[in-house]
Amino acid sequence: MTTFQEYLDSLGKQEQAPKGAALLRLSGLSPQEAAEFAGTWATLPPTLPRSIAAKLVELSEDSLELDFSSLFRSCLEDKDPQVREQAVRGLWECEERALIRPLVRLLVEDPSANVRTAAAMALGRFAALAQEGKLIAKDSERVRDGLLAAINRTGEDEDVRRRAIEAVAHFDREDVKEIIRQAHKSGDSKLRQSAIYAMGKNADMEWLPVILAAMESRYTAVRYEAATAAGHLGEESTAPYLVKLIEDEDSQVQVAAIIALGSVGGPLAKRVLLQCLQSDDEVVQQAAQMAMGSIEFDENPLGFRLDR
Repeated sequence: MTTFQEYLDSLGKQEQAPKGAALLRLSGLSPQEAAEFAGTWATLPPTLPRSIAAKLVELSEDSLELDFSSLFRSCLEDKDPQVREQAVRGLWECEERALIRPLVRLLVEDPSANVRTAAAMALGRFAALAQEGKLIAKDSERVRDGLLAAINRTGEDEDVRRRAIEAVAHFDREDVKEIIRQAHKSGDSKLRQSAIYAMGKNADMEWLPVILAAMESRYTAVRYEAATAAGHLGEESTAPYLVKLIEDEDSQVQVAAIIALGSVGGPLAKRVLLQCLQSDDEVVQQAAQMAMGSIEFDENPLGFRLDR
């Protein structure tokens, strides 16, 4: 069996990224191994780090058991913006508070709009934790202020602003709600989509009429976001509107509506979901199973224990 250093030496001789199986050894590295890897990383041919980083992101998305977080953290400082972007993507599921400062720095200072966009999306997870009271005050403020700085920065890339609005929506503040209102009033279709998404994350019943109206939009993406937002609000009165979207011409909208019914619950939602379980469409069936699981859990969260 080769040593880790021998493995790194062979990696450095590659002209293209190894296949996924060959990269599994990079999961769960010790601090010493991570330091050795960082030294080798700097010597790799210019295009190889990009392809390796992208492959590691794919692997981590396919298996929750793999842990490349130490490598992704070191790549946040990489000179290649594509590598930095992939590193941020690889850390989207990580909730370590030590990531907040570097992510905010990337959002505020990185010259690449793609990196800033990825950082805004990653900070959305920390914004959610802040709203749930799972972050200390100074960390919550750092996340919120970084996102607001990106939103209010003159000339900021629209994709960065959109993702920052979606992320900051978790904060229950009047200035945040005003940002969402202004985004929805804008003439930009993508910004309006982000506003609908943000309304769901903000979870204020003020948004209910807007979300219901958006379910009838001629734009598929808006209907999709409206269905998802209704699920986040969890208001049972939205069930009849969601039921209509199950017949939508777009399959993604249909699935979003079915999943949302699982969140809003109630007799109508259960009845319609039971009908969806009999559908000939396998995707509809699977979505309905997930939604019914959500309803059953909400009705009896300890049921799995009682059945034993």
